[in-house]
Amino acid sequence: SQIGEAGEETTNTLMISSPWATQQRFSINFPEHCWGKGLPNVSHSSTVKIDKPWQFNEDSSSTWFEYEARPGLVYRAKAETDSMSVRLRMELHNSSDTAATDIRTLICLRPGGLSDFRDTNYDRTFVAVDWKPVQLGADTHYDGPLPEKGRPYWALNVVGGPDNLAIEDLGWFRPGSGPGRIVKEVADPPLIAVRSAGEPQRWLAVIWRPSRMVFSNCSIPCIHSDPLPSDCQPGEVISNEGLIIFHEGDFESLLQRANTEL
Repeated sequence: SQIGEAGEETTNTLMISSPWATQQRFSINFPEHCWGKGLPNVSHSSTVKIDKPWQFNEDSSSTWFEYEARPGLVYRAKAETDSMSVRLRMELHNSSDTAATDIRTLICLRPGGLSDFRDTNYDRTFVAVDWKPVQLGADTHYDGPLPEKGRPYWALNVVGGPDNLAIEDLGWFRPGSGPGRIVKEVADPPLIAVRSAGEPQRWLAVIWRPSRMVFSNCSIPCIHSDPLPSDCQPGEVISNEGLIIFHEGDFESLLQRANTEL
């Protein structure tokens, strides 16, 4: 697969071609948002123009971009692809005298550009619970109020991670504040995948480690395994790594591959 820019109007967005249908591409907002105490939001919807942020190598197999969120605090995103995966890395470089803490980030993968991976009903979207496949929505459990309009955007906390319901600035996942709903199940590992409609042995998956949560918004549709960055103290560099996986096989072999490669 190859990586390309989405265009000037979406400066944080990359387009990635499918190894199975090279004329089709899906997008990733990298990041969709990234904010925290001492970290102004680095966002795909920012009104601050970034002139051609993505830099590419000669064969478009590797790209990187950086943005100074405030003086002395730089956000860096990197992506490197081979035939059946895309390795992702986000970094914060803090050369200022002020820490960046309580960092939240969303990195949005939108499979809909690949016709066989467009799932608008959670019919083919799966998460891992105790290292086993669980169909999102159909096989997950939630007892609270549902959104008054539209489908809920199902989310899972991650084993070893925070309870996202308790985090004030993630109100999008609380009833009365947004359409997101956190189910009882807990993701382990933090992988989310969409199965192909035409070739059931094919999967498109994403995983980040460490991860804050996994979720899907079927109205776009999009899938997330969102990183859990540590605090970034003055003089520090922090990083998280993720992996987009194109896979042929069953879900169990997909998990094995994710565990080996990330």
